[in-house]
Amino acid sequence: MSVPPIAAAYDYVVVGMGTAGAILASRLSEESAVSVLALEAGESDGGLWESIPLGVGRTLTDDRRVWRQPVHPTGYLKDRVMEWASGRGIGGSASVNGMLFVRGHPALYDRWAQSAGDDWNYDHCLPYFQRLEDCDFDAGRHRSQGGPIGVQRVEADPVSEAFLAACASAGVQRGADYNDALPDGAFYLQLSARRGLRSGAGTAYLGPARGRSNLHLIKGGTVTRVLTAQGRANGVEFLHDGRLYTVKAAREVILCAGAVRSPQLLELSGIGRPAVLARHGIGLVQAIDQVGENLQDHFMARMSFQTPLRGTVNYMLSHWTAAARELARFAFQRRGLFATTTLKSTAFVRSDLEQTLPDLRIQLGLLSSEGRIPKGSGIDSVSSFHIGAYGLYPKSRGSVHIESGEPGRPPRVDPGYLDDESDRHVLLAGMQWIRRISAQESMTTIITKELRPGPDVSTSEALLEYAAATGDTCWHPVGTCRMGADAASVVDPACRVRGVSHLRVVDASVIPFLTSSNTNVPVMMLAERAADLIRNTWGSKQPDRQRAEELAS
Repeated sequence: MSVPPIAAAYDYVVVGMGTAGAILASRLSEESAVSVLALEAGESDGGLWESIPLGVGRTLTDDRRVWRQPVHPTGYLKDRVMEWASGRGIGGSASVNGMLFVRGHPALYDRWAQSAGDDWNYDHCLPYFQRLEDCDFDAGRHRSQGGPIGVQRVEADPVSEAFLAACASAGVQRGADYNDALPDGAFYLQLSARRGLRSGAGTAYLGPARGRSNLHLIKGGTVTRVLTAQGRANGVEFLHDGRLYTVKAAREVILCAGAVRSPQLLELSGIGRPAVLARHGIGLVQAIDQVGENLQDHFMARMSFQTPLRGTVNYMLSHWTAAARELARFAFQRRGLFATTTLKSTAFVRSDLEQTLPDLRIQLGLLSSEGRIPKGSGIDSVSSFHIGAYGLYPKSRGSVHIESGEPGRPPRVDPGYLDDESDRHVLLAGMQWIRRISAQESMTTIITKELRPGPDVSTSEALLEYAAATGDTCWHPVGTCRMGADAASVVDPACRVRGVSHLRVVDASVIPFLTSSNTNVPVMMLAERAADLIRNTWGSKQPDRQRAEELAS
């Protein structure tokens, strides 16, 4: 496939068309006088299964739509063989994720502001959350309608009703909207969806922008490095169909490649820890020791339960009549199991009485399987569901660093899961919460058997051993290009890379710590804010065509 004709220089070059990149490419190209080049390594625009929420199980096993990143724990989980999947193609991970619409806890944004300035406190972030969403339900005063991203509550179901009743019996009261007030209690989940179909940044933001003459989108273009001269970023190199191209940026290069690939690109471009760069023969452009450090992710343990109820994905997959019925419901009403990614309800709870904020998330899904990504024989044949738990604010830290100067070789990822003893304490408390909830009367009436790990796994040691052996990622990595007001941070509070002008990173890698559970909505807010920051930097200045021509030459 040949690359479409490209200009020698653009005002903005945006790398990666995932959540953040799609939003930035869309927002920046709203100014018709500027030119924007949008580069995406993947070649897919998505398809039928990507738009259907339940199709997530299929898309996560499609190598055309996901990157498969080997993960190498070196601490507590050093014997585990793991893999992260993340979105590849237009929309990035927002096109293959679980679609959960979760802003995060307001207190964590206020903590963010302590390290990056008051502009990042919750009051300043709230208008951007409101700008992006379109709630299809009666929204509270902190919610909004009319934005690009559709938001729907999941449909009620008997298993979730039993779960929510059990939470109340266990002392966790049912709430209405974890995104309107403090996320403390038990709730039905909200999805990034409109009329039962996935609503992601690729379709909601980039889709309407693709017809603009000042926006040039190239798929299948893998950026190999950022070009720099005299301390400024002035373009990128990218591979397309085996050929290397060079393009210049008159205003800015903006990396939106995610928490794994953005630090990788910085290191390949000579920006990072000197020892890492020297080890792989890369010349130093700017020393920033924290590039690739501070990695955080959620590590979830799951328990599975058999039920006589028929409203589970497992039952549907085993009975063609149920599958046909659910498919018809979706086709004609956009409801039922096909309109959900299996996750239905959740509870935000405390691991112990000393916690001032909920530090655990418990979530219920209408699917039970051996692995995190259900595959074939690993899916339980009986009607069943799972309840998972994970600590919201892990103290363990990992890292992402290149293992070669070759751009095509994946970096080495050490997630640091459970390395800090406090994280093991919190996860164990989460599993005990699952047992407490599942023992309430409303749950015992719908549970036939605990399939996994089974009642024999009862001691703290055995539960933690089970979690360590079977737990897995929630696909929420952040922090590897940490934002901060301090000199040691990778980017400043405006997402500008320290020591290299005209270069920004805007994606989950700059978020200094996890703001609660899911990361997609915080990244959307971040990108909306960054678009304003970038436009305010340049103000009413007309594009410098002379500068663009100088760069191109």
